Amino acid sequence: MSKKASAIVSGAGFVAGFFTDLVAEVRRAGGTDEDIYRLATPDGKSTLAEMARLIVAKVAKSAAKTFAELLAACRQGWVNPDFNEANFPLEPVAPDEDDWEVYEYHFKDVVTGEQAMKELEAMGYRLLGGSRRGLEFLAKNSDLQMDHPLVITARWQDRGGDWYAPFASRGGGRRGLILNYLGFDFSPVYGWLVLRKRG
Repeated sequence: MSKKASAIVSGAGFVAGFFTDLVAEVRRAGGTDEDIYRLATPDGKSTLAEMARLIVAKVAKSAAKTFAELLAACRQGWVNPDFNEANFPLEPVAPDEDDWEVYEYHFKDVVTGEQAMKELEAMGYRLLGGSRRGLEFLAKNSDLQMDHPLVITARWQDRGGDWYAPFASRGGGRRGLILNYLGFDFSPVYGWLVLRKRG
């Protein structure tokens, strides 16, 4: 946040105006003064927390980058043409997104792609389900795929009915994003990008 924005948000006028607008919207939605008062009591803390998550999710969605912008930020030397927004759309920003972090998991043994997806969910992880958070992770950890391949846990079915997942790897000294058939075996060197509950 810029210093200018911080100063505005901290000002008494901003706080008063924001609260006035909030009260008006609550009443417009059918709420009462009793509902508004409850927000200032211990019973209202959970409601305030949920409101904060929704606000952050809405703001993040409005400021989100496009598929092309995220892919460019990953600085890949080559990309499989089937890795595109139509096949791997950006997943929406979830209200509880901040409660889940992108985590890299490695299996101890060789697994097929389909087996890996099922076991990861059984262990309590969430699959990415889309390309957004996977691309954000690759952009922030650009050298990681030069050490070992990383699987984005989002699936795409081709015309033949086979399922594929994108993974970031290296070749010829360059980064690359390709697709791998989920019926193949994956060795423990592969890192699986999933969502892990913060805690």
